[in-house]
This record gives sequence, C-alpha cells and structure tokens, in this order.
Amino acid sequence: MRILACIFAMLWPAAGLAQDFYGTRPLGMGGAFRAIATGNDAIELNCAGMSLFRHYSIEAHYIGTPHWRSEDGPFEHVIHASVVDNQTQPFATGLAYTRIERGDSKQGNRVDLAFSVPIAENFLLGFDVYYLNFESDPNDRYLDSVTVDVGMLLRTDFGLSLGVVGYALTNPADYLEHPLSMAAAVAYSPFRSLVIGFDWLINFQRPKDIANPSGEKETAFGYHFGVEYLALGQLTIRAGYWIDKARPGESDQFWSVGLGWVSQTFAIDAGYRGSIYHAHDGTFAVALRMFQ
Repeated sequence: MRILACIFAMLWPAAGLAQDFYGTRPLGMGGAFRAIATGNDAIELNCAGMSLFRHYSIEAHYIGTPHWRSEDGPFEHVIHASVVDNQTQPFATGLAYTRIERGDSKQGNRVDLAFSVPIAENFLLGFDVYYLNFESDPNDRYLDSVTVDVGMLLRTDFGLSLGVVGYALTNPADYLEHPLSMAAAVAYSPFRSLVIGFDWLINFQRPKDIANPSGEKETAFGYHFGVEYLALGQLTIRAGYWIDKARPGESDQFWSVGLGWVSQTFAIDAGYRGSIYHAHDGTFAVALRMFQ
C-alpha cells in the first residue's frame, strides 16, 4: 500500500487543485492573484475580476514542466488561449480553452465560460461554468463533468482589495485534482506601480489516503505570497512563495519569479516556479497578451 501511495503522489499535480491552469503572471507571483484578478487570468482564479476595467483582451500561454514530480517524470505541456470582452456589454464575458498533455498520466481539455457583473462601483460578482474532459492514469481514471466557480471581489479607494472564491461547487467527485475548495485573498497597492498579495486556499476534500481518493477526507490549506512591481512604466518584475499543504499526498513549497514587458496594446510575460524540496519539478511559462 505504501508503494502504491508513492506512485499516486508522483503522478498527481504538484499544485493548483481546482485550477488546471495558472497563468504566467500569477505563476510568477506564487499564485497570489485572487484579490488582484486583472487580465484573462481572472477566468480561472477569480472570475469576478474580469469586469474591473473596460477592455477587450486576447491571451495565449504555454506552460511546461520538463520532469513532472520526479527526475524521470513525464514532460507536462499546457497550452491555453482565452478572450475577455468587457467593452460591448455592461458585464464582462470570458472564454478560455486549456489543453493538458502529461505523458500517459493525464491528457485532456478544459473549457471555461465566465461572466462578471459589477454589483456596485467597487464590488464585483463572477461565475465560471467549465467543462472538464480528462483521462488519467493510474487506474484509468476518466473525468467528464461540468462544474461551477463563484467569485467575489471588493476594491477600496485606498489600495486594498479583498477576494473570495469557491471552486468546483457542484462537486465533480474528482478529489485529487478538482475538489470542493475555496480561497480568500487580500492585496494591497500602496502606490500604482506596486502590488502585494496573499491568498489562503482551503481544500475541503483532501483524501487522507492518496491511494484511496474516494475514502475518508480532511480539510487542508495552502498559502500564497506574491509581489509585482512596474519599473520604468513598462518592465514588470514579479516574485512569490507558495506553501502547498492543500494538495493530495506530500506537501511542498515553491519559489517563483517573473518578468514582463507591457505597452498600451500588448504585453509579453515569462515566469518560473521551482520546488524548495526537489531539483526537478520546475515549471516555466511564457505568454503573449493583446488588449485594447
């Protein structure tokens, strides 16, 4: 049984839980993004943030992990494309597609359709309905399900933002990668070019025995810390730290860094996340964003 549990621990995701996709920008900030939630990354992390600003944006991301969870682990490829429209309607609409290929251990698609509505001037509410279609080994697990996220975002006039998100609220019964979970987040921007974020993730359905995902569950937590600084009006510098005790199996900790260049109509981003405990399991990401 111990050997089987170790096999499961190597094959299930290092982080993320209800998110199959962490964008390049939040990856560089240690995942501390749910109270910031600007750009198309809001679709998966806190969909309420899509209506923060009037904009139309298209994004494309590639995320790669050369040695997933072990020195001889599979190369994971994630391809993501999304569009957000907050110009033509009084509410924001987001559409995203994510393709994941992880050797023989996981392959499939995720499609998101998200909406965000400003309830008041600084209070936003969002809904994300998404379809999950994945095949995973071992045990030939197959997921074909639709579930829902609900997010809220409050922004103040003095630089403080608060976010709350519920993930997989219809409980698709995929306890290893899409458990019922939530996050509470806070971000503070003392001046326009600097933002500091903290996210607290709660997994309500973490299997106590990773070899028996449908067995007894427990509540577990993850902690995300991140900072982003805009230098010279165009160069973005990011850093973050991630304490992941919420995932199934052994906990881990990650450091992350990111860089970006932004103009009035497009941006280029790069990010990297590395494990504190393992030389392998490093993830890199690149993105192109276009907006108006």
